[in-house]
Amino acid sequence: MRIGRSFCAVLVLASALCGASASAKDVHLQAWPQQLPTPALRLDALDGTPWNTDSLRGKVVVLNFWASWCEPCVDELPALNALATDESAKGDLVVLGVNFKESTAAIERFLSQHSVRYPVLMDKQGEHLKKWTSGVLPTTVLIGRDGRARWRVLGELDAADPGFKRALERLLEEPRQGNMRAGVAAK
Repeated sequence: MRIGRSFCAVLVLASALCGASASAKDVHLQAWPQQLPTPALRLDALDGTPWNTDSLRGKVVVLNFWASWCEPCVDELPALNALATDESAKGDLVVLGVNFKESTAAIERFLSQHSVRYPVLMDKQGEHLKKWTSGVLPTTVLIGRDGRARWRVLGELDAADPGFKRALERLLEEPRQGNMRAGVAAK
C-alpha cells in the first residue's frame, strides 16, 4: 500500500509539473511550419464588416485567437491594444482578434467591460482556430506583407519579449508589396 500511495503522489506531482509547463501562460514563439500553407481567413467582424486576410497583403498582420473565458487571453489585451495603436507602425500593421465560438451577445458583454482597440472577428464554428493553431488559446500568428504566416506565439503574448519584438520588427522592415487596398474585402 505504501508503494502505491508514493507512486500516486509522484504521478500527481509529475502531472502538475507537466501541466504547469504547458499552460497557456507560457509563451512559445515558433516559426510557422514551412510545409504548412497559410490558411485563408474570411470572417465577419462583430460590427458585420467582412475581413479577408488576402486583402491585407502589403501589411503585417497580427492575428490573435482568443476567448473571453481564457484568462491569458484577457491578460494580453493591453499588449495587443498597444500594437494596434502604435503610431510608428500606423498603416503598416493590422491587429485582428478572432473570437473562438462565442455568441455575439457574449462578445459584446465582454467588450463592454474590456477595452479592445482592434477589430474582433467571429469564428462561430471554431473552424479557423483548427486551421491556424494547435488548439491553444491564446495563439497569435504573425503574417508577413506577402500574406504568408511566418510566426506563431502559443500562449499569452508578451510584446516586450525579445524574440517576438525581433520577429515583428523584421516583418515590418520588409519592403511593401502586393495588394495595398484598404484591408477590408467582400466575402
